[in-house]
Amino acid sequence: MQSIDTSSRDAGGDATRSAIALLLLTSIHHVYGGYVYVTPWRYHAVPISIVTAVVILGALALWRRRPSGLAGRIARIVFLLTTLAIPVISFGLFEGLYNHVVKNLLYFAGAPAAVLARLFPPPTYEMPNDLFFEITGVLQVVPAAFAAWSLYRILRPRQRSDSIMLQRGTAVASRDLTTIGGEVVPIPDGDRLVHLQFRRFAGCPVCDLHLHSFVRRDDELARAGIREVVVFHSTREDLLQYEADLPFAVVADADKRLYRDFGVESSPRALLDLRAWYAIVRGILHSVGRILRERRPIPPVRPRGGSLGLPADFLIAPDGQIVACKYGRHAADDWSVDDVLSLAVATRAGTEGEAWSAPAVLASWNSR
Repeated sequence: MQSIDTSSRDAGGDATRSAIALLLLTSIHHVYGGYVYVTPWRYHAVPISIVTAVVILGALALWRRRPSGLAGRIARIVFLLTTLAIPVISFGLFEGLYNHVVKNLLYFAGAPAAVLARLFPPPTYEMPNDLFFEITGVLQVVPAAFAAWSLYRILRPRQRSDSIMLQRGTAVASRDLTTIGGEVVPIPDGDRLVHLQFRRFAGCPVCDLHLHSFVRRDDELARAGIREVVVFHSTREDLLQYEADLPFAVVADADKRLYRDFGVESSPRALLDLRAWYAIVRGILHSVGRILRERRPIPPVRPRGGSLGLPADFLIAPDGQIVACKYGRHAADDWSVDDVLSLAVATRAGTEGEAWSAPAVLASWNSR
């Protein structure tokens, strides 16, 4: 189970990435403004950003190294206060939201010049007359919002129930799953490993991109003795629209019964985590290409089951025990094909001579 402390420190990493991105952005913004408007006092943002980044990174490192000690608790407080006071409040709320978002809204809404001068007195403030300066100013709100959300998660982390999350070594109940093509797939499979992966919704661009990396290496997975079983929280009808061409066993679980049985959850972090953004952009571009080339339907705007699902992967041995598993922390946090093949090799090496005995696999893993 993921403990509260571990969950908090994961959120700490997200807050740090957002804060560093904001500090870099605000440094560029202020240096550019200082040069364009001949206001060298704006350069002060650079040393402030450097010192703030050093404090945040140092506090995070100490907090992670000694999470339960006095030094770790002090580091956690320093981390929270520094991230909140400077990146979130000073640069995000005041500089980004007030100085630029509010100013631009009032200016382009036609607010009286006297009102603007009173709220944003010169020479400290400039009325919108430089596109790059205003865009970089407004954009400061974005990483500040992500940092604030991550700080909230640290202070009020989610807890998972021990009875829900599965672990390596857990024996899964035998069951038969029916694919969207009507085939009955037994879990576990008595002759081979099953890679059971929980995806999001039918037509999900991130899922589509991910699964096509498996499609390209389907023969390689089959030769390794791995059966791919893919679950979506969508109806059979929706999956036939979007996923019928997949060579895997595709299972519709619109009521999320399997998701609950395996402890697979949803969270805003699926999309808010900055690490998912690259995959989201790539997935959208990939989907657009397929829509244009293959006349595929456009992904749903409001998919059944929501768009905040988290992925999960389970490698299940023929004796029914989970030999490896991964609960994703964001929409693109899943096993690659190489990960699955490596796990299969490790599983076979660990069970050599013991006919797929899961305890031998676990012993092999624990000794690594």
